[in-house]
Amino acid sequence: MAFISWERKKIASGEGGAGGKFGSRLALITLVCAIATAVVAPSITTSQKIYKEGDIAPDAVKATRDFLVVDEAATAAQRAEAPLLVPKVYDRAADPLSATLEVLDESFSLVKAPTPQPIAEGTETTAPVEPQPSEQDAPDPLAASRISKLMEERWSLNISDQLAADLADETNRKELKNLVTALLAPLFEGGVVANRDLLVGDAGHGGGVIVRGVGGEGEGILKDLSKITDYDTARRALAGKKVKTVGTLDKLSGLLSAALLTPNLIYNQEETQARREAAAEAVSPILYQVRRGEMIVREGDRVSEVQAKKLLAHAKGEGDGASRWSGYIALMFGLTLLTTLLMEFGRVNIKKVRTGSKDMLFTTSLFLVLLILQRLGLGLGAHLDTGMGDFMRFAMPMGAAFITMRMVLNSETLAIFFLPFTVAAAVGGGLTSGFFVPLIFGGLTGAHLAGGAGRRMDFLKIGFIVGVAQVVGVMLVALHKGSLFTTDALWPMGGAFVGGLVSGLLALSLVPLAETILDYTTDMRLMELASLDHPLLKELLIRAPGSYHHSVVVGTLVKAAAEAIGARAVLAMVASYYHDIGKIRKPAYFIENQGGGKNPHDKLSPPMSTLVITSHVKDGVELAEKYRLGKDIVDIISQHHGTRLLHYFYDKAKEGARPGVDGVSEVEYSYSGPKPQSREAALVLLADVVEAATRTLPTANQSRVQGAVQTMINRVFAEGQLDECDLSLKDLHQIARSFTLILTGIHHQRIDYPLPVQKEKKEDGDLAERRQSEGMRGRGEAPQEGEENLKRLGI
Repeated sequence: MAFISWERKKIASGEGGAGGKFGSRLALITLVCAIATAVVAPSITTSQKIYKEGDIAPDAVKATRDFLVVDEAATAAQRAEAPLLVPKVYDRAADPLSATLEVLDESFSLVKAPTPQPIAEGTETTAPVEPQPSEQDAPDPLAASRISKLMEERWSLNISDQLAADLADETNRKELKNLVTALLAPLFEGGVVANRDLLVGDAGHGGGVIVRGVGGEGEGILKDLSKITDYDTARRALAGKKVKTVGTLDKLSGLLSAALLTPNLIYNQEETQARREAAAEAVSPILYQVRRGEMIVREGDRVSEVQAKKLLAHAKGEGDGASRWSGYIALMFGLTLLTTLLMEFGRVNIKKVRTGSKDMLFTTSLFLVLLILQRLGLGLGAHLDTGMGDFMRFAMPMGAAFITMRMVLNSETLAIFFLPFTVAAAVGGGLTSGFFVPLIFGGLTGAHLAGGAGRRMDFLKIGFIVGVAQVVGVMLVALHKGSLFTTDALWPMGGAFVGGLVSGLLALSLVPLAETILDYTTDMRLMELASLDHPLLKELLIRAPGSYHHSVVVGTLVKAAAEAIGARAVLAMVASYYHDIGKIRKPAYFIENQGGGKNPHDKLSPPMSTLVITSHVKDGVELAEKYRLGKDIVDIISQHHGTRLLHYFYDKAKEGARPGVDGVSEVEYSYSGPKPQSREAALVLLADVVEAATRTLPTANQSRVQGAVQTMINRVFAEGQLDECDLSLKDLHQIARSFTLILTGIHHQRIDYPLPVQKEKKEDGDLAERRQSEGMRGRGEAPQEGEENLKRLGI
C-alpha cells in the first residue's frame, strides 16, 4: 500500500501521457515476462503427450536419450524397512534410589510426636519442671498406632502390633531403611522397565536399545539386557509369599520395597518416532536406467503402470541442459520484445493508451495472477483422467483478464496487451490451436461486452456469452480436426463454457478490488455513486437545495455533451452531481440557496467574500476524499472552476480601492485551480457556467439560450481555461449544440392559463359568473364572500 500511495503522488496515470521513462517501463516488462515465463515454463519443453495408466498409445514412443526412472516399489520397501533398524530410545531416571528413600524418610517423619509449642510472652507460668531421665527415654505411646495407620493407608500393609511397637523405635526404623536400600539398590543399578518382553523385542531389530540420561545426556547403545528387570516380576519377587499380617522386619522390608519400586528406564516414544521418520526420509530413491533408443511403449498398446512412469520421466527430462534453458530464454525475450513494441507503439500513436506506473502495476499484476491460476488448474488436471484433464484446461477463467482490464482501463490499452497475454496463456495451455482459438474468441467477446457493463448483473450475462463464444471456438477446432461429433469434444466444450461463466464471476470480484486498492473509478462504481440516495447528495439536498438542483441540471447537460464528443459520459455526469458538495458547509453564502432572502455578502468585504466562495472547492475535495468518491471525481471537483476570476467581487474591490494606494490583484480574486486536465472536467466547468448564465435570462427562448451558451463558452475559451485539456474546436461546437438543446427544453415557455370562472349570488338569488383577474390576485386582494379556497395555503 505504501508503494501504491507513493506512485499516486509521483505520477498521475490518466489517459495517454508518457507514463514514465522508457528504461523503467522496459525493466518492469522484462521482470514481468521473466515471471510469466517461469509460471508457464513446464509447458515450454513438454511437447510429448503424457499418457496415464490404462490409456491406449496412439503412437510408439522411444527414448530419445538416457534417463533414470525412480523404482518406487523398491524405494518404498527400503523406506519401510529403515525405521525398523532404529533402536527405541529409553530415558534413565536420575538417582531413583535417593528419591525412593526420601519418600520413606518423609513418611516416617509423620509418626514422630508433635513438638510442644512455645509459650507466648507475657503469659504467667510456673517454674519449669525438669523431666526425669526415665521420662526422656520412654517411647511415644501413640507412635505405634501412627505407624500402623501409615503402613495401611499409604502402602496397604497390615502389620502386627508388636512390629508397629518395634518401629516406634528410631533404631528399628533405620534398620528397615537399610533393608529396603539393600533390596532396591541392585535393581535400580541394573535397570527396571515397565515391560521387559517389549524391551527385548525392540532390541532384536537394531541389536540393542538407546539409553539416555536426563535431558538426553550420556546417550549410548545398551546391548546386554540381562541385568534389566521387569517391573512386575521384581515386585512379585520382593513381596514374596502373601501373608495376612506382617510380623517381621524382613518381611516388611520386602513388601515395602515392592510398594516403593518404580521403573527407572522409561520409553521415549516421541524421540523414537522422530528418529525413525528421519531414517525413512534419509533413504535415497532407487533408480534404474532407460537407454537411448529403448522402446517405452508401442503403438496401440495399453499403457502399464511402469510405462506410464517411464513416459512421465522422459517428458519431464525432455530438453534438459542448454536446450531447456534456451526455450525459457526465447520465450522470455520474445514476450518482452512483443510487449515493449506494442506498448511503445500505442503510447506514441494511440492517445488513450494508459501506460502510467499505476496502470502498469495493475495490468501486470492481473496477468500474472491469472497465469498462476491457470498453472494451478492445469497442475490439478494433470492428476485426473484424460477427459477431466481437458475439462480443467479449458475451464480456466482467462477471459476475466480482458473483462477486468476493459472495465478498469479502456479498450485502447487492452488492445495493446491483448496479444502478449494471449500468447503467454496459450503457451501455458499447451500451445495448441485447440486452446488458442477459444481464448481469442472469449477474450474479444468479453472485452467488447464489458464496455457497456455498469451493473453487477451484467457480469453474469457477459460470463454466459463468453462461455458460448469459447464453446464456438472449441467446436470450430474440433470440426477442423474431424472430431466434432465424438465424445472427445464434449469435455473441452463443457470446460470452455464453465470457463466463460467463471470469467464473469471472477471479473466481478477483481473490479472492486482494483477500485479499492489502486483507487480506480470504474463505471460500475460510478453507477453506485449516481444514486441520489448517497449520503452526500442527501445532505446537499437538505442543506443546499438550490445547489442540489443546479448539480442535477449540470449532470444532464454534461452527460448529453459527453456522449456527443465521445467522453466518459457516466464519469462526467456523476462528477457533476458532486462538483458543488463543498457548498454544504456554507450554503447561505451562495445565491442559489438564498431563496430571495438577505445576502450575507452585503456585510462582508470583497476579499472575505472571495475566500468564502472559493473555499467550497477545497471543502468539496475534503468531503469527496472522506467519502472515498475516487480520484477521478476528486480531480474534477478541484478543477471545475479552473483559475477563473470572480468578476463581481473583483470589480467591487476595485470600486472601493483608493487610487494609487490600494492595489487589487486578480490572483487574489481567482480560484486556485488547476485548470481542467481532462475532457470530463472541462465539460463540468462549461456546464456549470452555462447553466448559471441561462438562469438570469429574462426570456429564455431558443435564440437567447443559444446566444448565452455561445457567449459563455467563448469567454471560458478566451480565458485559457481549456488550454490543458484535450478538447478540439469541433468538440466545442458539439458541446454548444448539446447544451442549447437541453437548456431550451428546460426553460421552455408555457401558455398563460386563465383562472377558473367564479360564481357568486346576485341579490335576487341567481348565480352570476365572474373571472377574477390575475392582477387582482397578484395584488393580494381578498376573495369575495362565499368564494371557495384553501385558507393560508403554503404559509
